[in-house]
Parts: sequence; structure tokens; C-alpha cells
Amino acid sequence: MSKKLSDIPNTAVFIDNIYISGKDLQDTVDTLSKVLERLQQSEFKLKIQKCKFFENSIDVFGFTIDSNGIRVNKDNIKPLLQATPPINVTMLRSFLGKVNYYSRFLKDMASILTPLYECTKENKFNWTHQCDNAFVMIKNKLANMENLTHYDPNLPLILSCDASDTGLAAVISNRDRNGVVKPIAYASRKLNETEIKYSTIDKEAMAVVFGVTKFYNYTYGRSFELETDSAALVRIFGPTKAIPKMAAKRLQHYAIFLSAFNYKIRHIKTDKNPADFLSRTPMLINENTDSMHPICTDAEISNIYYIQNCEIENLDWKSIQEATRKDVTLAKIIRYTMDGWPDLVTEKELSTYGNKKTEISFDRGCLFWGYRIIIPESLRQAILLELHKSHFGTVRMKQLARSYFWWPGIDAEIEKITNDCLTCLSVRNNPTKGHQKSWPVAPSVWYRIHADYCGPFYNKMYLVVVDSYSKWPEVIEMNSITSSRTIEVFNSLFARHGYPVHLVTDNGPSFTSSEFKDFCKLKDIKHTFTPPYHPATNGAAERFVDIFKKHVLKIKESRGNTIQSAINLFLFDYRVTPHSTTGVTPASLIYNRDLRSRFALLRPPPVIERAQHMLEKQREQASGSRNIEFMVGEKVMVKDYRKNRQPWIQGVIVEESIPNTTYIIDVEGCKWKRHVNQMLNCSLSLLE
Repeated sequence: MSKKLSDIPNTAVFIDNIYISGKDLQDTVDTLSKVLERLQQSEFKLKIQKCKFFENSIDVFGFTIDSNGIRVNKDNIKPLLQATPPINVTMLRSFLGKVNYYSRFLKDMASILTPLYECTKENKFNWTHQCDNAFVMIKNKLANMENLTHYDPNLPLILSCDASDTGLAAVISNRDRNGVVKPIAYASRKLNETEIKYSTIDKEAMAVVFGVTKFYNYTYGRSFELETDSAALVRIFGPTKAIPKMAAKRLQHYAIFLSAFNYKIRHIKTDKNPADFLSRTPMLINENTDSMHPICTDAEISNIYYIQNCEIENLDWKSIQEATRKDVTLAKIIRYTMDGWPDLVTEKELSTYGNKKTEISFDRGCLFWGYRIIIPESLRQAILLELHKSHFGTVRMKQLARSYFWWPGIDAEIEKITNDCLTCLSVRNNPTKGHQKSWPVAPSVWYRIHADYCGPFYNKMYLVVVDSYSKWPEVIEMNSITSSRTIEVFNSLFARHGYPVHLVTDNGPSFTSSEFKDFCKLKDIKHTFTPPYHPATNGAAERFVDIFKKHVLKIKESRGNTIQSAINLFLFDYRVTPHSTTGVTPASLIYNRDLRSRFALLRPPPVIERAQHMLEKQREQASGSRNIEFMVGEKVMVKDYRKNRQPWIQGVIVEESIPNTTYIIDVEGCKWKRHVNQMLNCSLSLLE
């Protein structure tokens, strides 16, 4: 019937029922005539006793449909209204299943039914006072269910979303020509145990995504109005604004998803939100609940005073998690992040956090501003000392810090620790010289390299090579600075990075010899010399030599390191710190990835790393398994352990000793016992 009547408008077929509608009486008569003619042509037969014509309303699956909309058939819900409280889990689940059938008519069903859902967990039936209140309230909701209007694609479409501590809700509505908003359907769902721990703004955002996906058939491909009582989401999800870079990652993902829809978002007051949960479910609020968020336990909250000789190796994200829990200020930030920020933040110490409230998130016991972890006050001095271990300047330390962590006033504290360091002050640079013409920007990695000798430095000579594009440095200790030794080192570098197009050096004997000239000619490398007595022309190498000497000197004298360990620490931190010229780290340009540094321990490991670790562990356990079967009478190559013989010799399998494991092989009239790991298959050409 569906196939035969598919081209007739205003006609719907469901199983053996045919439903016909029309704009008016004449339109209905015309459609009815077309249907009857088509049925007669197809030789269908109708029973007149089961046919109803020109009805003002019809009953379908417990619902009554008329020109005004859809409503529940009161006779069908009488058993639910007269139901007594259930006495076991089976009866409770049966009741919940029947109630769910009418979910589109119930505004806040998921939030109201939370105590009843909790009662069904783990098959433990515990009927509490909250369950009894929820049972009575849902029956009252059933008795007073609103009528739902028909969806009209020609009228403005409104999607209202909201979230509570336990559930999400959404209402899809039409605004008629008189400006009256009429609901089309309600939707709600309960939050799981993980989602309940989300912050308030995350729950509100999740409610928006839930509403858009739940009513996808209404919202996709057409414009609609999106309503929420979260002012922060209006700024984050506003389709006319870019996605905030420092917004929490979960909110960025939601914003990217919503970018596929055509909507206008606006903020409405909570008491005006038809999807609001909290104002309609006071029974779920425990008046005896302590004002402190459950994340903040009853444990004593105190400051941890950092010991000066503490090392960064003793700190990781778990240490930050513990210190965050005990930090009084961050405990308030956690509570505001999870439960919602007040309209006005009066505490002075919280004002900086309040300005970033839409960008602060809480994950695994740690607070984050965007991707930067927020360091508790008790650990800040330890982080600063570790940051200054390489004695980098203020700008470089700020760049490194902005890749990993943050706290209010961190820039001022970085400047102070630099100005208070006697080692840094004693080797400060001379005033800036006049402007000089710079080399053109290299087009790619290892295109132009600058080389120079550094030393004697601690009675040793070093060859310094800097890539002009990525600023990647190489420092090689030289026991000799002859041309042949220099060529040997360059060959080692070229084996790792490839041949450069252009090499810039000074006029040292190692570089001006005929041997080095022939080397560059053979490798097709353009060799440029700096003018005599003007080393600044080779600026990249000269600047790095100056930085190298000063910082290695500071590291060695302040920490007592060996010269080689000081060089290694300097090179590693230099390579993973964003360069002032490129704005990114040398490692990311030359390797197309960032190196894993000791500061990476401050971030919780992503879930994908743990999954990859478990996968590799499984592969290791399964490695070495070789599933090969040999047949009796088959010719194979077996291991020959006799002296002065070839390692493999041909033989014939005469017996299977242990199935698929060991075999008896006839080799030149002798019986040898061999394991499958001591046997090889012979190719057909060898057998012939």
C-alpha cells in the first residue's frame, strides 16, 4: 500500500491503516477520491465497517490527533495514574518504561525520575522518601500533560536547552503568527556518573548539543533560534564570532559541531527558559548540603611552603592535583567552575580568574586555562626555579611557560626572577648595536646553515652549526680543528640532515683550505665567507655562540654540572623553546613535532597514550609466535650443527614428534629431531 499510494500527497500508510488529511473539506474529498481510485485500480478491498470518514480527530497508538495538535488519550494513562508504588525492581522498570512512552509530553522527566533510576541500579531496590516524591510528581505531570502543536516549517523554529545537576532537557517549539510559542516536543535524558562531574558550563553546552542532535530532523538544513540561560555560551557558540582559542577543549569541539547548523543564539533568563530544570525540581536539592563543592573534601586546607632545593623531577600533574585540592583560592575556583560563577566576583584574588571564567576547565583534579595547567601557589616557586635553570632571558622563559602552565601575575614573577639572578646580571649583553642588513629568509629546513668555531671554552674547542630556517643548533666538541676533522664532522651532520644548499662561515684556516673547498664543490654546496674582521655577517652562528657561552657558563657555575651535562641541558631547552624569530620551537620545524620535555609531566597523559601503551604491550606478549605446519614426507631445510658444515641442510620429515612443534627428519640416512624454529620450507624449484 505504501508503494501504491506514495505519490498521493497528504496520505500516510502505516501497516494496514491509511490516514488522509486536507487543508479543508474540499481538499480532503479530492485526496480521498484519488486514494479510492488507486485502491480500485490495484484491486484492494476495504471493509466499510472499519472505515471512518471526515473525522475531526483520530486516535493513534494512545494519542489523539486533531487540527490543534497532538495530545494523550486520557483513557490510556488511567492505569498509570492509579498505579501504586512498586515493591520491586521489575515493577519499577515496567512503570518507567510506560512513562517513557509519553516523554515528548513531559518537560522535565529525566530530572524528576532521577531517584527512581537510582533505585534500579545494581538490582538493589531501596524505595526512599525521594523516590516516593518523584513517583507522585510524575503522576501529577501525567495527569496535567500539555497538548503539543503540529510542526509548521513556515513558522519560526525555536530550540530551548537547559541542564541541571542530574539531567539535560530541550524543547522544540514554533512561534505562531500571533507571537505565541507553542511546544512541538520535549526531550530529556539523565546524566551518567561521569557527566555529573562536569562543570556547569560544560553541562549547559552538552544540553545544547543534545537538543540539536535529538531534534536533528527539525534543525538541520534550516535556520532556527537557539535559547540558553548561559550568557557564556552565547559568546562561545555565537555563529558570527570565531571560536575562542583559550576555551576548554570540550567546548571547542561542541562549537565545531554546531558550526554545521544555521542558528541565532540568544540568552534568556532562567525563569523564562521552558527547558529549565532547577526551578521546576526543588525536591532534588538537599537543604543540608554543604556549600563546598564535593570535589573539595573535608580534609584540612593549608598552603605548602616550597623548600628551595626541591627539583622538578619530584613534581608532576599528580603533585599539582594534590596541591590544587589544598589551595584555598583554587578550591573556590573549582566550586565556581563546577557549580557556576556568580554574576559579580567581589573577592580581589578571584578577579583575574573571573575574567577568564569561560576559558577555565577542571579535569582530573587539575584546573586548566585553555591548554595551560594552573599551578597552585605552593608550587609556583618550584616551577619558577626549574624554568630559570637554563638561565634563559625573560622573553624566552615567558614563551616556554606559555606552552605549559599559568597563574595570575606569572609574567611579573618571571621578570623578577631574572632581575634578581646575580649570575644573569653578571653576564648581561652590551647595549644593542646599529641596524644591520640581514640574510634573506631560507626557503626550507637545512637550506642555509651557518657554522663557526667556539673556543677555547673551558679549554675545549666546539664547532657550532645553526640552521637558518628552523634555528636548530648543533654543537660538536672538537679535539682537532683541521680541515679533515671539520669535513668528517660535516659528513656526520649531513648523514642526519642532508646536504645544505648554502654554507656560511668565517675566514678561518679550516674553512679556507683547498681541501675544504674541494669538499664543498663535490657536494655542490655554495660556500660564502664573511668579510675579514666583520664576524657579524655570519650573524646566526655568532649570536648563537654568544648565547651558548653565557648560558652554559651560568648553568655550570650555578648548578655545579659537568661541562657536557650543562651543554646537553642548554641544547635541549633551546630546541624545545619557541624562538623569538619564528615563534615556534626549532624541534617542531626540523622534526615536524615537539620533543617530549620534563615540563610535559605537568600535563595529565591523554587517553590515546594509555591505549597505545596497552596495544604495544599486547603486541609484545604476542610477538615471536610462529604458526607453521609441516607434513610427514615433506622436504625441508633443517639446522645443521656439525662443525665445518653449511648451517642448513635438506632432509625429509619421517615422523611428527610433538604436533606442530617437533619433527623427526631423515638427513642423509640419519634421524634428527628438530623444533619448528630449526626448520625452513623449501621452494618448489629447490625440490625439483
